[in-house]
Amino acid sequence: MMTKALKGTLAAAAGVALSLTGVAGAQAQEEEGPSIAATGGVVLEPGIWLNGESKSLEATMIGLDLGDGETRTVYCIQIHVDLEEDLAHEERPWEDVPVEQLPKVLGVLVNGFDGTNAAELIEAAGVSGEDIDPFTQDQVAYAGTQAAIWSLTDGWKANAADATEGEAGVDTAVNTIREYLITESEPVDEPDFEPYFEIDDAEATTEGALVGPFTVATNFDALSFSQPEGASIVDENGEEVSSFTDGQTFYVEFDEAKSGSVTLTTDSITWTTPAGRTFVPVDAEGADVEGQRLILAEEYTSEYAAEVEFEIAVEEVPPASESPKPQLPVTGASLTTVASVGAAVLLAGVGAMVLMRRRAARADWGSDA
Repeated sequence: MMTKALKGTLAAAAGVALSLTGVAGAQAQEEEGPSIAATGGVVLEPGIWLNGESKSLEATMIGLDLGDGETRTVYCIQIHVDLEEDLAHEERPWEDVPVEQLPKVLGVLVNGFDGTNAAELIEAAGVSGEDIDPFTQDQVAYAGTQAAIWSLTDGWKANAADATEGEAGVDTAVNTIREYLITESEPVDEPDFEPYFEIDDAEATTEGALVGPFTVATNFDALSFSQPEGASIVDENGEEVSSFTDGQTFYVEFDEAKSGSVTLTTDSITWTTPAGRTFVPVDAEGADVEGQRLILAEEYTSEYAAEVEFEIAVEEVPPASESPKPQLPVTGASLTTVASVGAAVLLAGVGAMVLMRRRAARADWGSDA
């Protein structure tokens, strides 16, 4: 009797990175990972002047146009250098940004003004009854959040007697929001800014036409797909599934028991970009320029399209009771119990995606006689 067993190598886990640039096209990356960073242009709106003990400056309301038709709220995280508003700003990891207290800053952003929640922040800080004319709630909420950030990054202190260019109500509102955010915010570690999608095959075996289980590891909100030709994607109960989420277990059930490959074409990939991305001004060649660094204040959700391809090769092997199998020298691994499973993301459609570092992993799979 012949049985089928999996014992082999996970050739490449699937990995995806979403670019925020809005540039059409896709780029497959090698082991070094993606080289495309998010880049945006600065958009300015009038803010409120803050009077400090040693330095007064305007909490100009700043946004970044990241090329997707939307302007995202950002804040300055340095005050002793100029804002290079005419230059593009390119994303950099925290380790490349010379600013301390970034975890605390991100904690402030989680609770602060993200461009949409001014009324809620003013209410939470207990200053909804203050007269803030002639300024808007957005301007006051932004100024209070920016003041809290500068207090953390640069040790900025407000002038106690005259905190802003406005009247007493504006002074009270901005100062109270600043104090509220610093007091109530806990540090938040740097989030995972690169989307990923990986397959864990450590438990996978094959029985007839059924191969699995595979377990999904991803920070996508959801990845939905149509059933492939020649196979079905099912759960542990044999029911078809049409989307993947983090931690989900699934199986591949072929129409017949044979080696083969499966291609899943996604209906959509949904991913939420987290707050906390940091940006630096760059020149025409992409080199960093001295200037105020910016930090993204809001998270937002986008949809993308791609193909996910799983290639599964399974060989028939004789049971242990039959004739001895030839052995490889040194390792002693069986020549007849080799199979492989590969996974890769093939980019298509929306194109604001790049293939992440192809993470290689090895997994020994047991026989299922």
